[in-house]
Amino acid sequence: MTDDAMTVVRRALEAFNAGDAERFLAHVADDVRFWMNGSHLFSGPADGKPAFLELVGRVNAGLSEPIRLDVLNAIAAGEWAVIEAQGSAVTASGEPYRNRYCMLWRVRGGKIVELKEYNDSALVERSFPG
Repeated sequence: MTDDAMTVVRRALEAFNAGDAERFLAHVADDVRFWMNGSHLFSGPADGKPAFLELVGRVNAGLSEPIRLDVLNAIAAGEWAVIEAQGSAVTASGEPYRNRYCMLWRVRGGKIVELKEYNDSALVERSFPG
């Protein structure tokens, strides 16, 4: 039996916050579908693990320390886990980066197959000029 969606997402987020990319990616399907709101340089889809990793790399390039996600609320329904989180990091220019997120995670067969991220896109545009 596979773990429920919330268990998989919580384990993935624990690995993410620990900076353990290998353990985080073990929870992500090879054909993951990622999408981010807004009209900034990170917006839109990233389909498949290579595209997702490329996007994460571009975000990390604008930071001097990785984003940490603190879960504020969590709701699960079937394949879906919805997380409200407060993110914190420091930009490459040394400015604090604090964003709020609503993330919809779809889990099948114990792997994250879809992730939709909603955030303050105006803050992203100001913090990551490009």
